[in-house]
Amino acid sequence: MKYPVGRESRLARRFVNIVLFLTLLMLGLAGPLSVSRAAASDIVIKKPTSSLIVREAEDFPSERFSDPWDMSRYIDISGGQYMNNLKNVDIHSGVFSATTSGRDSAFHPMFPGYEGVQFNGRDGFINKIPSRKYTRFSIRLYSSRRTTSQLFWFYNQRWTNFGVQTFTIYRGWRTYVLDLASNSQWKGKPIGLRFDPSNEKGVEIKVDWMRLFKPSKRRVRLSWTDQAPGGTTKIYVDSPTMSGPPAVVERVSSGPTNAYDWDPSAYPPGTYRLIIKKTQKPEVYSQFFKINGFPLTVILNPDKEGGRDYAGSVLKDAWDMNSKNDVWYWRNLKNVRFKNGIMSGMPTNGDGYFHLRVSKPINTRKYHRLVFRFRYDGSFHYGNGTMSRVIWSPDHNNVNLFQTINDIVTYPQWTTYVIDLRKAGIDGGDIGWKGKVNDFRFDPLEWKARRRFYVDYIKIKADDAADRRFKIKWRDNKRNPRPTRVNIFYDQKKKGFIGRLIAKNRRQKKGVNAYMWKTKKVKPGKYYIYTVARDGVSTTKKYSGGPIIIRHPKKR
Repeated sequence: MKYPVGRESRLARRFVNIVLFLTLLMLGLAGPLSVSRAAASDIVIKKPTSSLIVREAEDFPSERFSDPWDMSRYIDISGGQYMNNLKNVDIHSGVFSATTSGRDSAFHPMFPGYEGVQFNGRDGFINKIPSRKYTRFSIRLYSSRRTTSQLFWFYNQRWTNFGVQTFTIYRGWRTYVLDLASNSQWKGKPIGLRFDPSNEKGVEIKVDWMRLFKPSKRRVRLSWTDQAPGGTTKIYVDSPTMSGPPAVVERVSSGPTNAYDWDPSAYPPGTYRLIIKKTQKPEVYSQFFKINGFPLTVILNPDKEGGRDYAGSVLKDAWDMNSKNDVWYWRNLKNVRFKNGIMSGMPTNGDGYFHLRVSKPINTRKYHRLVFRFRYDGSFHYGNGTMSRVIWSPDHNNVNLFQTINDIVTYPQWTTYVIDLRKAGIDGGDIGWKGKVNDFRFDPLEWKARRRFYVDYIKIKADDAADRRFKIKWRDNKRNPRPTRVNIFYDQKKKGFIGRLIAKNRRQKKGVNAYMWKTKKVKPGKYYIYTVARDGVSTTKKYSGGPIIIRHPKKR
């Protein structure tokens, strides 16, 4: 098409103007955008700045287990033990999700444990909550609709002695904080914690994290100026790792100069920012700051699993299930296989079992720490017999001498179980773990639990021990730790952190850390190791789960 003279130049100028406008728009200099920027600049946030690092409030599971309830594993909900009226249960990308299938839905961050069983791991009966210290509960929760939730805590395994706090939850993602100290039923040392997400059927729920924490006096100061004061102003908290939209933490009236102190106690470690939003105005964001988590120290050696293994040391052939020679014989089991270091089989009735090879007597004074790694197909069901037992005897041919341990509650996921047989409850027999043991039997599942089971290994171990030297090992479970220095101590009471120094100012590295302790001059005895880890913001003190025995045999 042919244009009249002069139109091409006008179109060219228009094109140039459009390009110039778009360029200015991207640079934030174009006229229409400057109006929005003027509205946004009514508020200018002065604090917090990116240099701020605030210490996390003390959290019960982080301190007790070095593992927060961050919904990264099923252990955060007691391995899925006793979940009620929940379907489509899943843990994925740090979020627990389910749909309520009845009016009494429930799951346990910490299960009390059943009566008459052998307590181990995270059973609440051996991990009691100091209620005077931990007085707040927070949860990042999604609900598909408004409903009623309850938090229960228990003082016995029959659930007849308990406390409860009821609260309303709303549609969408929100952070809820419960002041348990204001509830007269929160007292003593609860042994269990149960969360009932809804009293209705068909509610979709998701949990990002839960915390049982001690409130801190530390605050994050949010300060700002406002050139157009007045109007409703909301303050939000946001994090790149937090599920759902930013959470409203306060509603205030904005003046020319303002300050608000935000309490971060309820929130887990991470990167956060505060947001100010006035009605019909754009959001204004603070710089990102950090809540720094405590070092999550785990002492790997010495530990509750102990040191030398009976079968490996005495028989020179560990019960590692590399071959059927590890097992003497089995009964009431079918399709038994040994493959890739795993024994598997299927019970044919409620009394399937196998005897391990014990060609030399087990010295119970030395070897007493039972350690086994185990799982099964299907779901957990305590009533149907998802539990294991061990039975032993000084004489295989005398049934009256057989000793039976209390039930060991087991889970579908690979789990390592550690039990001190000296302290184990006995369901049958009156000898206990004493004398010489010549027969050792493992019952993988009980009663109606017709599931395929898998055994990785079974060990009976001695306490960690040393003469001239011992390698202390530890690890920090924290995902992104700051540069951390560790002091190592030992004492005999496992109480108070008032022991003797072994090593000072050790630089902690990622993964497993080790220090060779020279024990030649240490007085013979039973000791516990503890570490003091400092990262410049937070400090963690942690005892080893098991002792180390120092012996100095006389030279012949």
